[in-house]
Amino acid sequence: MGRPAAAADAAPPLAEGIERYVALFRAQPPAPGMAAMRLAGDLSGDRFAEGHRPAVRRFDTAIAAPGREIAVRIHDPAPDPDSGPRPAICYFHGGGFALGSIESFDIATAALAEASGAVVASVHYRRLPETPYAGAQADCDEGFAWLVHNAASLDIDPARILLGGDSAGALLALACAANARDMGAAPPAGLLLFYGTFAMDAGRPAYRTARDPLLSQPRIENYVALFSGSGGLAAGPAPIDRDDLAGLPPTHIVAAEHDPLCGEAGELAERMAAAGVDVSTRVAPGMIHGFLRAAGVSAAARDELAKAADAVRPWLWPHNG
Repeated sequence: MGRPAAAADAAPPLAEGIERYVALFRAQPPAPGMAAMRLAGDLSGDRFAEGHRPAVRRFDTAIAAPGREIAVRIHDPAPDPDSGPRPAICYFHGGGFALGSIESFDIATAALAEASGAVVASVHYRRLPETPYAGAQADCDEGFAWLVHNAASLDIDPARILLGGDSAGALLALACAANARDMGAAPPAGLLLFYGTFAMDAGRPAYRTARDPLLSQPRIENYVALFSGSGGLAAGPAPIDRDDLAGLPPTHIVAAEHDPLCGEAGELAERMAAAGVDVSTRVAPGMIHGFLRAAGVSAAARDELAKAADAVRPWLWPHNG
């Protein structure tokens, strides 16, 4: 006999602090239209840092690129004057390609800098639908190239710069690494990808059965439609369908147990391994899509960040063994 309906429909057990994160997320007042939603996210982003404020220095700058400027937020852990140039992570935030910003994801990128000890450069790319996917990807590629070029000014070792991102940003980071490879540009020392949108197929069965309290099937369908309608799949196949993964840097992929996208992280890892890429994965127990922004209210989320930092530490600090 099957389980009673009430048991089958019960909410999944969430990691410590994640229910508080969900409550804070849902407490944001409804905003009419994309512009208002973006502004509301920036105005209320600090609410996720109510229980923990990472001890890192922040400052904003901008990249002067043809026809636009690209905002960048630098999170700088306390430097060790005897350590020499530091490692860094060039990071692309999530938000379904349409939402999210360096401000609304500040707690996630600051916590990553604190956990890893690396300088984190959070890049604000142009968003869909006002800009096609190609524009967003160009901003990310420009952001990584800028960080490599200006490494000395930031006391960064250009040979120890990782690319990272979450959700939509994970797809952008993977593509950025592939573009750098194809152009013969300086490669990243590694990839750190959190719960990425690696399939971009709204019909996947997992989207109908997952019980993530925030990332619902209709939201996924909207994001996939926006990505496809903005030329995302015209630029190339989704990550799990790419056949040009060989030559990418070592990669660590973090998935979330209750995320509808969880399964595609494993699929991408299998394809990368088959292509000869050094790849590792972790499924964070009790976690949902977007859990990095819970770092301020969830010790469990901070612990997952620490585990991710440990996984990529050999690429950030190779001289420490």
